[in-house]
Amino acid sequence: MTTKKGITWDLAFFKKNIALILFLALLIFNITATSNFLSWITFNNFFKQVSRVCLVSLGMSLVIATGGIDISVGSAMALGSVLAALGIVHESPILILFSVILVIGFGCLAVSKFAILPMVATLALRYVMRGMAKGISGAANVTYTAPKLTAFFTQPVVGRIPVHFFILVIAVVVVYILVNKMKLGARIEAYGNNPVAARNCGINTVKIVIFCYVVTGALSWAAGILEAVVVSSAHPSTIGTDMEIDAIAATLIGGTPIDGGYPNIIGTTCGAFLLQLISMMCNMNNVSYPVTLMLKAGIVLAALYFHGIGKRSR
Repeated sequence: MTTKKGITWDLAFFKKNIALILFLALLIFNITATSNFLSWITFNNFFKQVSRVCLVSLGMSLVIATGGIDISVGSAMALGSVLAALGIVHESPILILFSVILVIGFGCLAVSKFAILPMVATLALRYVMRGMAKGISGAANVTYTAPKLTAFFTQPVVGRIPVHFFILVIAVVVVYILVNKMKLGARIEAYGNNPVAARNCGINTVKIVIFCYVVTGALSWAAGILEAVVVSSAHPSTIGTDMEIDAIAATLIGGTPIDGGYPNIIGTTCGAFLLQLISMMCNMNNVSYPVTLMLKAGIVLAALYFHGIGKRSR
């Protein structure tokens, strides 16, 4: 690093890949220091747990890239899974389909059509959807019997690899292609950087915002189903609890600017992996839950500080 250009390049590289670097470093640490970490059981548990966080985080990356935010994703998971569970109980595919449409529709209408600030709109929806989930289920656990469905999501599908791994890979690849290989990604970034300029350039900004919230709603619904199907039940009070915190944290660690801009999909994925690895590491080493939360908070703050170095220097 003898020139300013070299330093700038190195800093840009690390800022773009900080989540991946931290994840790999922590992974190596656990392989060497945590007993029984390197096993198929750990691999299965990791992907069963991280798949939900990662799915929601992918959608959150798109929303935050537009300069918005969605803090109702956890409640969307609860409402969608409760309605879907009731659909299975009553053998009603229409109710299952309705659960998807309802979860997607709430955010789209509130944020894009009524011009409500995303923070305010999704804060209201957070309580509305959680309240609906509790009201529909009577605030009780909705259980169902579907042995084949449960077996499909709990038993490995290829060798010892869980289905969650393949679901996650497909979701990441699809969103990555949408953002990096199609015009959509550039339009999302343009809108996030400067909404007025994006509109003046002929970009249909309303459709861009609607699309991002549609994807977030759909992925939140899918994450809720993944959480419910493992235990063949959906509890309106526990499914998706604090999911918005992990999703926002994974997005910010991954490098997507909080005020809008380029959605770093690979960074977000690595950020979700990092947060889940911290939880698993602390659990396997008998570290208390409050300490786990503090470690996650420290990682988020460190990543935000690191991402802001270039801006402060200018």
